[in-house]
Amino acid sequence: MLNYDLYNEFNRKWKKRQVLKGDTVKTILDQAPFPRYISHRGFTPMAPENSLPGFEYAGLLSQWAIETDVRVTRDGELVCCHDTDVSRMFGEAGFVEEMTLAQIDKLRLCCGNRLECFDDEQKKMPLFSQYLAVCRRFGCVPFIELKISEVERVLRAVRAAGFADEEVVMSAIPKEGLLETRKHSKTMFIHWIFAREAELEDFAHAGNAGVSLNIPDSFSCKKETIDAVHALGLKICLRAGDTDAQVKRMQTLNLDYIPTNCMHLPLGR
Repeated sequence: MLNYDLYNEFNRKWKKRQVLKGDTVKTILDQAPFPRYISHRGFTPMAPENSLPGFEYAGLLSQWAIETDVRVTRDGELVCCHDTDVSRMFGEAGFVEEMTLAQIDKLRLCCGNRLECFDDEQKKMPLFSQYLAVCRRFGCVPFIELKISEVERVLRAVRAAGFADEEVVMSAIPKEGLLETRKHSKTMFIHWIFAREAELEDFAHAGNAGVSLNIPDSFSCKKETIDAVHALGLKICLRAGDTDAQVKRMQTLNLDYIPTNCMHLPLGR
């Protein structure tokens, strides 16, 4: 868990840095330390989910990857928001896909951790381009969950931000979006969320892919299950590892990366 005193010192040091880490982004698993933490919707102990500060805190903590959900507005702008509607996080009525960017820009976060610490601009719904810029700045892998069917639009934005396809993870619950991704990119890593075990062998044929299994408790997962997925040539994770015990169990299972809502590598590593 985050030690706030240590973080404050770490944060002061980072704010003085002039050299960006963007050139250190590697291919998805090469030379990455373990555990490979994926900050789920940013680092939410320090900021609201899918917020610009939340992404930046994940970057400051040198997380392997920062996860977000990408949606598109009525006028074709990509933004970061998990829900289809804006009521839970922004306290207003409306669906992202039915709103223009100008309407989205008027929204302000109304819930989440340490909300009072952030200014008006930081409470806006982030543009997808802003999220990508944070990942580039801190050398974190963009771990993108597709909430829309417009795969090519997302790929164009990723490439425009200066990422090579092999530096990015595209994830989704419906595997159709991932197979569409593979049509447009042979090298981008694709990740099937809550994969159906009966269809894993077929999915493995797409190549350069991983899955998560919908097993809430890692202690109920058998090592043989993980080994069988690896035998297909797939990478694998389970649901979030949010305690030391869960992370150690996931390491014992030989998982390839770990989604988390709160864990991080030692500061300064």
